[in-house]
Order: sequence, then C-alpha cells, then structure tokens
Amino acid sequence: MTYSVQTALAGDVTGDLSSNYENSSVDSGNTTNNYNATGAGSAAPVMSAIAPTVMGAGGNDSCLMPSSTGVQVTMFGFSSGGAIQDDECNRRKNARLLGTPQTIGGLGLQVSAISVMCQDPTVFRSMMLANTPCPIADTMTGRLLMGMEAVRKYRVNPEVYVVGYNLDKSFWDTYLKEIIRSEGDTENEEATAVSNNGPSISDMFRSSKRTDGPRQD
Repeated sequence: MTYSVQTALAGDVTGDLSSNYENSSVDSGNTTNNYNATGAGSAAPVMSAIAPTVMGAGGNDSCLMPSSTGVQVTMFGFSSGGAIQDDECNRRKNARLLGTPQTIGGLGLQVSAISVMCQDPTVFRSMMLANTPCPIADTMTGRLLMGMEAVRKYRVNPEVYVVGYNLDKSFWDTYLKEIIRSEGDTENEEATAVSNNGPSISDMFRSSKRTDGPRQD
C-alpha cells in the first residue's frame, strides 16, 4: 500500500471552505477597507447591540412611557424595548376625568377629583399649607369631613389619614398640634368677645320676640 503526503501552503485551499482573507479588499460605496490578514492592517468593525426604538407607546391619550436599552460585551450583545406606566400621569388624567363637568365628557365629581390628587404626598401637604385640607370620610358616621373637621380627624391617627406622614413626621406632628391649638384659641376669643361686648345669640333671638308694650285686645 502506498501513501502520498502533500504539504498544503497558506492560500492553496479553495472552494466553499476557504477562509483566505490575505490581500483581499472590501468595497462599500466610496470607501475601500483592506483586510490583509487576521490581526493585521485595519481593525474589523466592532459589533454593537442597538437599543430598539419604541414608537407611539399607546398614543397621545396614554400614560405609557417608552423604554429601551442595549448592552454589548465583546462577542455577546443584548437589546430590549417596551413601555412602562407613568403613575403621576395616570393620577392627573383620572382627576381630570372625575372633575370635568358631565356636559363636556367628564363625571362632574369635584370632591373625588380632589381626593385622587390628594393621594400624592406633595399635593396633600400643599393643600394643608393653603388652609384647604384634603376631604376625608368619617367611617363612624359616613359624613364627609372638610376643613377643621378633617384636620381633627388627621390629628387622631396621622399615620393612617395623613398622606406622606412617614416622610416627615416632625413637620406633621408640629403642624397638626399648632393648627389645632390656634383653632381652639380662635373659638375662645370669639366666645369671650360675645360675652363682654354684647348679648348672646340666644338673648338676641329672644329679644326679637318682645313687643314694645303690653298687648291690647
């Protein structure tokens, strides 16, 4: 049996399995890049993961915010895209729908709209500082509490009724105590003024029933 040995030199392999890039050129438009051999000459283009573009995200009347990302590490890359809900945008749209009059497509529920906005700690605090406390329902009587009645309810259990109480306990503890104290002082001053300067409301009411002289038949 006879064996024949033949040495293959670089560049001798041809056909589909050939990977000979020596002295080859790639022409793309007006630019020609020469790749003389692996690791020599111009560097090959770097692979890159391109973050996808998320268009629309639900349309103009939607609170979906587009989000996309792309990561490339040497030979491996990853990219993804999608949409996330904007909670603050949803809150504003819900409040607008609730508070808008029914004649122009809303529900006409002003108190409900305010309550939706008051779920934001910043809005809740701003309403208090503007002397327009957020409304709250009395679970015992079912009545809607507004103004100082609502503040007194906040004072009973601020951790439950005050939105954002845990974010700034020192502020709320001091503010609620001072505003209740001021309200009590105001009521005492009004009662003192009535007792010192004139008759009470009851006396004024009874005096209106009096006649100037004895009744004559």
